[in-house]
Parts: sequence; structure tokens; C-alpha cells
Amino acid sequence: WGVASLFAMLQTGARGYTAHGMARALQIGGDDIPAPDIVAATFRQMRESIVRSASDDVEVELSDSVWLRPGFDVRSDFLSICRNAFDAEVGTTEMGEAGRRAINGFVAERTHGRIAGLLSPPALDDPDTALVAIGTVYLKAKWQVPFMRSATYGQVFHAPTGDVETPFVHDTREAEILETPECSALRLPYSDSSLEMLVLLPSPSNTVKDIMYRFGGTLLGRLAENPWNGRVKIALPKFKFNVTHDLRKMLVPMGMGMAFSRDADFGGIADMRAPLYIRAAIQKACFALDEDGTTASAATAVMVQCAAVAEDTPPRQFVADRPFLFVVRDSCSGSILFLGDVQCP
Repeated sequence: WGVASLFAMLQTGARGYTAHGMARALQIGGDDIPAPDIVAATFRQMRESIVRSASDDVEVELSDSVWLRPGFDVRSDFLSICRNAFDAEVGTTEMGEAGRRAINGFVAERTHGRIAGLLSPPALDDPDTALVAIGTVYLKAKWQVPFMRSATYGQVFHAPTGDVETPFVHDTREAEILETPECSALRLPYSDSSLEMLVLLPSPSNTVKDIMYRFGGTLLGRLAENPWNGRVKIALPKFKFNVTHDLRKMLVPMGMGMAFSRDADFGGIADMRAPLYIRAAIQKACFALDEDGTTASAATAVMVQCAAVAEDTPPRQFVADRPFLFVVRDSCSGSILFLGDVQCP
């Protein structure tokens, strides 16, 4: 969600092939470029649905923000979409170390201290950085039925690099399993919420990569067609990890290459002689599963900067670094007032 929401917000300010490529990567709009207000309405509805999933036992916090370089003139209609559809805070900040400090503090606050140092040098050091879009997601959710800590004990996990022993949570309970030929999925609902976790276990003839390849298609829909309810003996490894992703490497092959090039068209964000383009995009995330539930945070940063305006033709050089003549004259009459040569200045 963090990546999709942030790039959808920027997509509403893109035009032409840039807008089309971003929409294609985000899987919105079909063959046509979706109108900015349509994108805005779609993501506003999704955001509201996610926020409604919160309860006493499920904390869900989303935030988007736009940080502008002082003096950078942004279109009012783009800012209106940011504020009204994406609930984004808009403000200005000096770039460089001051900007990193302000943004990192904001991210740490919004992720309850779980993500610190989202931006590090040389991020924001380029003086052409004009805009930074930041998105955060924070989740702390209790299981509908927690696992007993007394039933947590070591068990072998068959990792690709070899078997390891790690703590597993265990329980035997009524549960729902969804199945397709590729995998089976255990449903773990969170307490008093529409949110749930699905644990997808590939069948013996498939791998995690196979499931990931099919995930963007109809896999989840087909899983929902075949629910099975009954007594289930559950064993899940406890885990906790932190990851950092260079989103450019993922999004460019998905069709967003134009947005990351100096030929990008973000004319809906600002009118500038030097065009805007996405210089970099990163995401940091942390996720933990234990007996009580799930705690997770993600922070995404997209840095937009001005492309240097290329001269039509390179300037011709004239370097008087060897002996030369000089003439002082009246250009109307041609009269020469002084004439000389310089052998050594």
C-alpha cells in the first residue's frame, strides 16, 4: 500500500507517456490514462477502507506527506489532490542535512520509532531536489485467537541454505484453510477487524517464486472459492526482519521507466523550464510475528528533482592562452586607436 499510494499521488501530476507508464505499473486505468480525479477517488476509497479496519486491538495508521524545497512553485490543483484525496501533509524544508533530519524525525514518529534513518547521505544533497514524497504505514494488531506462550518451542525450519532450528508458535483450533493446486493458505483473523493474515504454503510441486509469479493474477480469488473449515494443528515460526528496497529496480521493469528518466513529464505538478523527474525511491520496512499478533511498519520516500536544461549547442571556446593581437577601434569609421600584440601578459 505504501508504494502504491505514494506513486499514485505523484501519478496524478504526471502527463503523457509518463502518466501512462505509471498507471500501467500501478495497474490502474487499463489502456487509457486515468484522469487524476478518478485516481484520487479510487485511492481515497481504499484509504478509508483501510482506516476503518482499526479497532481497540488493531492499530492502523497511514500517512502521506509532501516536502517542498523553499520557493518551489507547485500547482494548486496538484496540492489539492494531495491534501484531499491522499490526506497528505504539505510543507517546506531545506534540503541536505536539515531536510534529512526533519524527514527522518517525522518518519520515526509516524512509525512509533521502528524506522529510523530512512534517508541517509547523499539523499537530498543534490541542490536540484525540488520535492520529496513520504509515505508511512504502521500496524499493531492482536490475533483474534492468540497463541499460548507455553506452546512455543523450537522446531526445524527447512531453509534453502539448510535446516535451522527456530521457535515456533503452536496451537490446535478451528480454522479456515483455502486451497488451490499451487498452494494452501491459512487464515489468521485479527481481533475485531476486517484485517487478516494469510499464510500461503506452496504445494510440493511449487516454490515461493511460483506463487509470487501468480500472485498478481487470480490466485487470491481462486483461493476464496475453496474454503475448508475444521480442526487444524498449527505450527508457525516466529520471525522478525528489517528490509530496505531500491524501488527503482522494481518499478522500471514494470513500465515506470519514463518517470525515472530526464524525459519525464510531471507538468501537472509544476510548470518549470527544467523538467521534473523521479531521481530515487526507497522503502524501509520491518515486520514481526509472535504469539500476540503482528507489528509492522513501512516508510517510503520518493525524491523528485529538476533535470538540468541541456544547451541546444555546446558553447564554442576562446581561450587566449598564447600570444595574441589586440585592436581598439571606432566601429563606425574603422579608425584604429590602439594596436598591439601580447607576447607575455
